[in-house]
Amino acid sequence: MRRSLYIAVAFVAFAAGLTLSVGASPGAVDICSSLLKNATLRALPDTTITSAATTVGELTQPGAKKPLSDLPSFCRVTATLKPSPASDIKVEIWMPTAGWNGKLEGVGSGGLAGAISYSAVPENIEHASLVDAIKNGYAGVSTDTGHVENDRTWLANEEKEKDYGYRAIHGMSVTAKAAIQAFYGQPAKHSYFSGCSTGGGQALGEAQLYPEDYDGILAGAPQNYLTHSRAFDLFEYQLIHSTDPPVKLSKATLALVTKTVMKRCGSDYGADKDGFLSSDPRECWFGVEELLCKEGDDPANCLTAAQVKVVTKVYGEFILPRTNTEIFPGLPVGSEQPGGPCESGWAPRPYLGGSPFASSSASQFYALGVLQDPNADLRKVDVGALVQMADKKFPYVNHTSLNLDGFIQHGGKLFIFHGWDDPDISVYNSINYYSSYVDALQRKLHVDHAAALAEAQKSVRFFAVPGMAHCGGGPGPTNFDPLKTVDQWVDKNAVPDKIEASHVANGVKTFSRPLCPYPQSAAYSEKGDRKDAANWACVSEHWSFELYDRYFYAPELAPKGRE
Repeated sequence: MRRSLYIAVAFVAFAAGLTLSVGASPGAVDICSSLLKNATLRALPDTTITSAATTVGELTQPGAKKPLSDLPSFCRVTATLKPSPASDIKVEIWMPTAGWNGKLEGVGSGGLAGAISYSAVPENIEHASLVDAIKNGYAGVSTDTGHVENDRTWLANEEKEKDYGYRAIHGMSVTAKAAIQAFYGQPAKHSYFSGCSTGGGQALGEAQLYPEDYDGILAGAPQNYLTHSRAFDLFEYQLIHSTDPPVKLSKATLALVTKTVMKRCGSDYGADKDGFLSSDPRECWFGVEELLCKEGDDPANCLTAAQVKVVTKVYGEFILPRTNTEIFPGLPVGSEQPGGPCESGWAPRPYLGGSPFASSSASQFYALGVLQDPNADLRKVDVGALVQMADKKFPYVNHTSLNLDGFIQHGGKLFIFHGWDDPDISVYNSINYYSSYVDALQRKLHVDHAAALAEAQKSVRFFAVPGMAHCGGGPGPTNFDPLKTVDQWVDKNAVPDKIEASHVANGVKTFSRPLCPYPQSAAYSEKGDRKDAANWACVSEHWSFELYDRYFYAPELAPKGRE
């Protein structure tokens, strides 16, 4: 009788959010620590639960000097996954001990990954991190994808590239669902995945390869064609090194280009005052050659011939000369140096002379992974040949399939967003993927384009955000909650026909603007305060880019399944 009473007290304390440990009182049950020996978790293939303990208040993440603070009480489970002998995938699952909303959030990685996503980049609007997950009531799961940040030897290892490409994200998702069942005694009501950049590519990979892992997927600025997007980075790097000395594109030079773009294409409706283009930049007929320095011009107000050449080529797509095949699209006009919070614009990019190139993701992926030569001079390599080599060697880091049938048939909702001013991964890549998906649906259903778009938007929507940089930041309306949008779409069937976003500077809301599902964009009514979203409406573009949007991802690269 006495033992039964202690057990009952333990469960009541757990429900109240209190932490119980084995030594707290005779017979007390610590539900979290018991997961270390849970039979169901121990039976998961290729999985070892390495720790399970209740945490509250503070946690110091590996390598950090300051602890994460103000953490609500949660059960922290760590695991190691080994789907291959070379694999060493670390996973962390955080589950609130009180106030759980009944849902799971899988969070994506950034760059070359190599670390658990404990906390988010402040400007990133998807807030994909374990801290954000539990503070918003979710159980969260993250992975280092099988390697550590400061060790790049994994890049040449095929099995570790597979872990990075797809196995780690799927494995963490399976493990998290089992842990939730064991800890709460019930499955998650809904499961969502949230990621941007590399995480956005991981998000599309989940929808394509493991359609039942998640009910809602948030894919921000997806790097889903990784071998090609990094080849475009090398293309940029070679452009600035095409002369001796290399071409320099300073912030002042790029800001001059952006200012001219705003004057050319935004002065008639106020975008020059906003500092960003409100609609599709392809409507802007701007040629940077108009800024070419003439004799007697002040160099501060014009560009050299070499600078004009580089900027023009960065606007254009990278074409493989031998086959006239597009490798990756260029960057939009207006994205050169738009300002706003965080490091936006082209200037900080290592490929255009910003931060050190040798430590960049593209340099390391191609030199260490593809060529396996740390001393490779990437200024002189044939990038076209190199990208073809990468496609053959590491096809599983790309997520380019247009087949989303499995995800949609199980009721999944896919929300893709991308900033028009993204300097790191061109927004045109997301447009190409989404438009290719609609086009594939049109051919499959034998309907016209409008009907195919309407069918696609039942489950897959894409939002191009004006004035937003990479995953967030910039001068545009970048303050909104995409995960909440996905949750309401899945949980309440609240279809995101329009999203009200705002711009916040120094904690103050300065304007609001609706975000519209592509191919619509927001148009000002010409009445009332243009800083108020109520005076804007979602409309179809005046110009049709349907013929230009269709970029068919190479069918030979579309995933046929994973080993």
